[in-house]
Amino acid sequence: MKKKSFRNLNNNEKKFNLPILPQNVLDASFIVYFKHNETIIRENESLKNVFYTIDGKAKITDIQYNGKSVLLQFLGINDWIGELFILGVEKETKNVTAIGDTICLMIPIKIVEQFLLTELNFLKDLSIFLAKKLLVRTNHFSKNQSYDLKYRLATFLIEASNNDIYQESHILVAEYLGVSYRHLLQTFSNFKKQGFITKIQNNQYKINREKLMDISIK
Repeated sequence: MKKKSFRNLNNNEKKFNLPILPQNVLDASFIVYFKHNETIIRENESLKNVFYTIDGKAKITDIQYNGKSVLLQFLGINDWIGELFILGVEKETKNVTAIGDTICLMIPIKIVEQFLLTELNFLKDLSIFLAKKLLVRTNHFSKNQSYDLKYRLATFLIEASNNDIYQESHILVAEYLGVSYRHLLQTFSNFKKQGFITKIQNNQYKINREKLMDISIK
């Protein structure tokens, strides 16, 4: 992770698509750069910073009591990370990992608590964000019941790939898509035959984005 104080950004860097925040909050914040698979927040660690994604994407995973990792959600541009913790809704943090090069605004938790939890505009924007996040998760479960696996898998491969390279655990993906491991493997096999994906090495694939877009859920 590389970080740069917001105060020290040049004029071009300050043109990042940032949330509307008081200047004193921005001046106390940082722009951070994460590489692919780099951890943004680690599970069950004390939250020291809240993040806002400026560019790139990330994924949220949770370790269950039996040690299994479960994929919960993908994050994209203009998503908050750690917002449930600062509102007191979530008591334990979850793993958040960058997919590809990802840029975030990082706000120290003490600055959030001191200046933003009483800022009405911030709380209003956060409420809208959380409502949209709820709709995304609701739509995910609805699609799991409404669409055949090939359409959902095509959409997932596009979301989860980094520079058109896909390398997620089959077990994790099967649970996220609500299908059996065997069904997922069969669909992967069909995708390879149809030229949607090409295996590079063990559990790593090159996706044909154009072909997958044709059958993905719009």
